[in-house]
Amino acid sequence: MILVSLTCDRSSFKPLYFNREGISLIVGDASKDDASSNGVGKTLTLKLVHHCLGANKDRVLEKSVPDWVFSLEFELHGKVHTISRQGDGSEIKLNGSKTSLAKVRRWLNEIGPFDVEDGSDGISFRSLYGRFARLNRADRVDPVVLAREQDYQALTRTLYLLGTDVSLSAKKVELRSRQLEIQEVKKLLKSRDERLQQLLLGGVRPETHLKRLENEINGLRTSVETMNLADDYEKIKEEADRLTLELRQKESEIAVLEYQIRGIEASLQQRPDISSAALSSFYEGMSDVFKPEALKHFEDVEAFHHSLAKKRQERLTRDREALVSKKNVSDIQRSKLASQRDENLRYLSGKKALGDYEVVVRQLASKEQDSKRLSAFIQGESELQHETIEVRKEMAEQDARAEEYLKTRPIEWADEEFRSLVGELYPQEAAGIVLLNNTKENKLRYDLSVDVQGKDSDGINAARIMCFDWLVFMYGSHHTMGHVWHDNGLFDHIDPRQRAKWLSLTMDALLGTGKQYIVSLNTENYTSTLKLLGDSEKETAEQSVIVRLFGDAPEHKLLGIQIGDAR
Repeated sequence: MILVSLTCDRSSFKPLYFNREGISLIVGDASKDDASSNGVGKTLTLKLVHHCLGANKDRVLEKSVPDWVFSLEFELHGKVHTISRQGDGSEIKLNGSKTSLAKVRRWLNEIGPFDVEDGSDGISFRSLYGRFARLNRADRVDPVVLAREQDYQALTRTLYLLGTDVSLSAKKVELRSRQLEIQEVKKLLKSRDERLQQLLLGGVRPETHLKRLENEINGLRTSVETMNLADDYEKIKEEADRLTLELRQKESEIAVLEYQIRGIEASLQQRPDISSAALSSFYEGMSDVFKPEALKHFEDVEAFHHSLAKKRQERLTRDREALVSKKNVSDIQRSKLASQRDENLRYLSGKKALGDYEVVVRQLASKEQDSKRLSAFIQGESELQHETIEVRKEMAEQDARAEEYLKTRPIEWADEEFRSLVGELYPQEAAGIVLLNNTKENKLRYDLSVDVQGKDSDGINAARIMCFDWLVFMYGSHHTMGHVWHDNGLFDHIDPRQRAKWLSLTMDALLGTGKQYIVSLNTENYTSTLKLLGDSEKETAEQSVIVRLFGDAPEHKLLGIQIGDAR
């Protein structure tokens, strides 16, 4: 894919016509007084290329230039094509015909510069193009991983462009995904049923709980089968309860009568405290003190005393007889009540009420449902465990295959080219590309390291990314990309000597290849680099400038107007 031009339907726009081969320089010029090369549109040009090549809608373009139409003309497999798209993304045309964003993406997958088969394994034009045109700041942090990419996706896409067999990478992603799905299903087996969660509380294995449930179910089934129901159970039970209450009342009444009878019998057994002889002696002693006429005769007193005692005894005897008679009646009544109550209890013995039967049946149904829940859970857990074992076995087999594949040294060539490129810029720094087998439980089939000693330095890290991009661009597989684009954000951190060396290397490497290297630089980076180039290289660089954008006024910027983000 060779870029031809980037134009717009607005006259204020600064069109870009890319050099057919070699370097195309976009310079943000701050040479005028009080001007800045920031925000003139260097990065915006790359954003517009992505916009035309099927990127998601851009909020800044949508807000600032919604009805502007940008057109990218490019050559693909010897034919020139044009994609035009409005700033808000609402309309897009392919070779003059209206179409949809989805169709443009599908067309780029099918006809574009990458060998893509239905976007398999996350490989598509959009996922690969960013490796040749890093748009966002996050894309310029690591040579392998772009913004919003998962590590395993980045690994697969990078290895694909390096020409390695990515089937093993895709298989590990598949197996790990299945492993995670199994774990989620296990959680769902418990979480979707509150009752099951309750049954599994307490740390007891579900198999143990199920056996206890089965014993309880068998006992309840036996109870249901042998239960003797009485239709009048409740009526008879109510009558028995009433008779029991009356019986207790009657027993209390008899106890009171017996207490009263015992009291009378005790009274009947009492004798005078003073005998007749003692009383006679008392009166004889009194005769010495009182006159005889003042004292009654002893026999009269004794006769009166006997009369009182006799009357009292007769009264107590009558009272006792009346109480005994009443107790006898009460005893008869008690016996009758007890007999009736006992007869009802004998009738109820061994029988159950319908309500009791229903309670047992409900208990049985509930426990049977619990048993089914646990059985289904145990069965599901067993199947998932079996599948987990199978997945682990297959993952172990895949680990072994990956180990065997690595013995073929599939990226040895890339390591050599990368070390050579880095060595041109930083002869004293160790560099290399290493591919190791990753046997951990994750989605990464390999650990791919693109290393340069001192990569913690922003400048060396930027050079690391540029060298890796160049390696993929010039020597990679599964693509016919004719251009690679590096934004000023990468060059900003690199020392002028390394920038000059890099431009010199790339100019020479592109001669006769028919490929393009598009570079955006601000004035400071551009001028400091030119000073360190040889005369012929300096002349080539100056002739390679396709547009100069100035920051002194909006009309001198890329769009010819000021927008929110026009870097």
